[in-house]
Amino acid sequence: MILYLIWGAVFVVAMLLYFRQAYTHFKKRGVKTDSVVPFFGSMLPTLTGKEHMAETLDRLYKAFPNERFVGRFEFTKPMLIVRDLELVKKITIKDFEHFLDHRVFIDEKKDPLFGRNLLSLKGQEWKDMRSTLSPAFTSSKMKLMLPFMAEVGDQLVHTLKDSIKKSNTPYLDLDTKDLCTRYANDVIATCTFGLKVDSLSDPDNNFYKQGLIAATFKFKQLL
Repeated sequence: MILYLIWGAVFVVAMLLYFRQAYTHFKKRGVKTDSVVPFFGSMLPTLTGKEHMAETLDRLYKAFPNERFVGRFEFTKPMLIVRDLELVKKITIKDFEHFLDHRVFIDEKKDPLFGRNLLSLKGQEWKDMRSTLSPAFTSSKMKLMLPFMAEVGDQLVHTLKDSIKKSNTPYLDLDTKDLCTRYANDVIATCTFGLKVDSLSDPDNNFYKQGLIAATFKFKQLL
């Protein structure tokens, strides 16, 4: 029994020292940061549903109006929120070669599809893929896409009008997330694949259902 208590005490002390080392990262460097909770860092309000991630970032951004950048912790990982516009320009333009890679969100081995998208690639591989994709998003190409996007928008309006007529009421209860997802699905289908799919009026549209499967991340993938 005493041995278990000793090992338990050693474990607690070791964890306290570890968290102290981790959460003094910014303090040692003179960077202001929000209060943290051991293990959770700055993530507890988001994980408990008290705040959306965007609200957390906005709160931290506004909490230190005189700082060029502020710190936060994703669990024990230190992250910087850059507030100064000139510093943002320097990072993204002048010193871009030092900030080339994105952080890894999805492991390629766990999800070969999204693990190979532009945001997940690194180094020369990212440069090559960016060079391949960039010509598709020039101003002239975007102008060519506009009529297709407008056509899907017209389909959306037509579908909503039909739904109102069928409901026999002057209003309509909508799942706006589903509606916007279907609109985005149809725009991608027509602009990228040259397909006309009307998932707005066809709830069981196969293209839409397959897109949902591809874009749904399981808890194991997120870990």
